[in-house]
Amino acid sequence: MGCFSVSAATKTGFVTQKGKTYYINKDGSKQKGWLELKGKKYYFDKKTGVQVKGWVKDSSGQAIRYFTSGAGYMVTGFITDSNGNTRHFDETTGLMTRGWLTDTDEYKYYFYSGSGVMAKGWVENKKEQKRYFSQANGRMCTGWVKSSAGNYRYFKPSNGIMYTGLEKIDSDYYYFSKSTGVRYQKGFGTVGSKKYYFNPSDGKAKTGWLKLDGKKYYFDTSGVMLANTIASIDGTTYRFDSDGAATKTSDNDYTVEGKYVKVFDAKNNKYYYMEEEFLEHPGIADGKVSDLDLLAAVCDAEAGDQGVVGMEAVALCVLNCTIDQYKEFPSQIRYVVYQGKPTQYAVVTDGALLKRLKGQFEDRTNAYAAAKAAMEVFSNYVNHGTKRTLPGFKTKDFNYKFFMTPAAFKAQNLNFSKLEYEQYKGHVFFVDWISG
Repeated sequence: MGCFSVSAATKTGFVTQKGKTYYINKDGSKQKGWLELKGKKYYFDKKTGVQVKGWVKDSSGQAIRYFTSGAGYMVTGFITDSNGNTRHFDETTGLMTRGWLTDTDEYKYYFYSGSGVMAKGWVENKKEQKRYFSQANGRMCTGWVKSSAGNYRYFKPSNGIMYTGLEKIDSDYYYFSKSTGVRYQKGFGTVGSKKYYFNPSDGKAKTGWLKLDGKKYYFDTSGVMLANTIASIDGTTYRFDSDGAATKTSDNDYTVEGKYVKVFDAKNNKYYYMEEEFLEHPGIADGKVSDLDLLAAVCDAEAGDQGVVGMEAVALCVLNCTIDQYKEFPSQIRYVVYQGKPTQYAVVTDGALLKRLKGQFEDRTNAYAAAKAAMEVFSNYVNHGTKRTLPGFKTKDFNYKFFMTPAAFKAQNLNFSKLEYEQYKGHVFFVDWISG
């Protein structure tokens, strides 16, 4: 007889002979392959019936499952060994997890590809981007995290990558150290060639006016401080020195000439003619109507039935005119909109714009959303060189300055073969007037 035999009197269940464990079925046969008892899984060699314990490796020699050294059941879930290393085994198959894992609560973990050990602490990828995993439970950190030293860092919610440099979170800009990721919040700071002011309490980049130590500074919608320039803000012209300190140069730099209003654009160092509505429309000449309010009114008047993108495209055309390299257009939004000789926007003279300035919008919510979006796209282009892109447009950089209805466009004496243009809903957008 062989070294192991079973008789009718042999007990069933787990049997250990000469250091090897078997499972004897009721019919006296040795269990081979998988066995599940009371919610736990066991495995027995398919040829010999010997119970498998410890690590099981695949054909390449890589560990894939673990069976306890005592009872020999297959481990599942999170398991921490005597060295403090944590691994994870699939709840159903028992296969050891390698790479990423997201649990039922949407927390993410990472397990090294070789050992399967859970990552904890700082982990840097091949692109030198950093993530942080909790030392306590291995969960990947996302969003704002405050260290024991009181420093703040931000980890991208979708992938856990730590932010460095200048980043936008929700509607605010912040700066994070490129080496440590710590949020900067010590007031004035320089990023590249641009100056910002980061709030000492929460690190947010300041936008709009800042009064500090008896001086006034202005920061655009991207948080960039104006310096070494002349700019009109809400109808008032200011000169900003090399340190960004503002000095008001004029409130109403204009004269009336017949049906037109002659204004001086300090930045362009040039005079332009405005329609008479420039003085007649409330809040325009005196700057009480903000650039955002005016741009939203233009969006609604010109493209109120063309959705947010259609209105945003109109707003970008206005904004693009303010940086015209030939200075055919003024550098201020209100000057561009009300420019005459010839009339630029018919809504100025036909009452449509005035209606919106008095609060009678067709689609106020989307008009303001479009205006804000356009101002941000434009600011990022001017300050960071980011291309002006809009969904639904083929152009890779929205540099259009003109728009009109398709019928009006076709009626113009233009060389259409040389024009850069495209149509979006009820408007054709184009860059320059090229006569036919």
